[in-house]
Amino acid sequence: MKVCYVLAYRAPAYIRTKSILGALQRLPDFVIFEAINERTGAFRYVETFQKTKEIKERHSPDVYVLGFRGHEFYWPLRHLVGEKPIVLDALMSPYASLSGEHKHGNIGSIGAIGLKPIERSILRDADLVLTDTPAHCRYYENEFSLPPHKLLSVPVGADERESPWQTPKHEAKHPSNQMNALFYGSFLPLHGIDVILEAAYKIRDLPIRFDFIGGDARQTRKLFASCQTRGITKFTHRRWVNFDKLINTEIPNANICLGGPFGNTDQARRVITGKTSQCLALGRPTIIGKIDDDMGLIDKTNCLLVPQGNAEALAEALDWAHSHPEELARIGKQGRAVYAEKLSIKVIGDLLGKAILNLIHNK
Repeated sequence: MKVCYVLAYRAPAYIRTKSILGALQRLPDFVIFEAINERTGAFRYVETFQKTKEIKERHSPDVYVLGFRGHEFYWPLRHLVGEKPIVLDALMSPYASLSGEHKHGNIGSIGAIGLKPIERSILRDADLVLTDTPAHCRYYENEFSLPPHKLLSVPVGADERESPWQTPKHEAKHPSNQMNALFYGSFLPLHGIDVILEAAYKIRDLPIRFDFIGGDARQTRKLFASCQTRGITKFTHRRWVNFDKLINTEIPNANICLGGPFGNTDQARRVITGKTSQCLALGRPTIIGKIDDDMGLIDKTNCLLVPQGNAEALAEALDWAHSHPEELARIGKQGRAVYAEKLSIKVIGDLLGKAILNLIHNK
């Protein structure tokens, strides 16, 4: 089985790409070719097109997998490969981001009106559409009238390297009884930064430091202003940390990770965030915002599970974590086990490999 993975994305090393590629490369009897951009500007589309064309002419792949976010490259790819099957990784809907999450504000909401029929035409033309949860599959069924058999839920995945820590901070007896809670990400509405800050305000007298990584300049100003207004002083912020440091240092050294999502937006109720998967994969105790799907996540067993949009519940979970440091190692270990069972690259490979074989045999 010859599969060509196609990508023309501004972040070619995004974890979703690494996870799906890693899953495909592990499958027996699958040969994987990569047409992935190295440039990140507009020329990336030309670069990816040229690479795909060369692979098509030299190897004639059986199927093409168009990685996240590939919507803008879909029709050029279809023109190039003709009737060969295309698997589209529609992890997140551009229409949903603009209309439901208000990305780019009012201008984005207006643009969503014209974008929806374009996105619908792409989704309907694709031979198989990937997303990350059953809830997202239901969204695509209802919003774009896609048949269920055309949709496949595969987890986001994570970097599964061994965590470098031996004795996590929370297992040590620190005289200060200090603990740190880590959040990293893009500060999108679904992440619920305001909910996190309100929870931080409620437990401001506890020795818990909040470490924030991410956000643009505007979001950073808002973060500092909100902390100043609420009198939150135990926090740090960095705009960016490279991925290796994040995996090898930041997550392993966190006493508790804020995986979320906490925003309680429409999209937040459909996702297991990438940071949640990553923190679970590294065996770190993680606070997760509950979604509608049963993903095997159990409060105080393999994570701390809280209702979204509820600062009081998040504050109580952080208070519990601070009061029960001896429980966190067990929760982290069980979190890693549920990741392996439900969210891992092996799970992605099993699901995707079977789906691609069925797609080819039924074509």
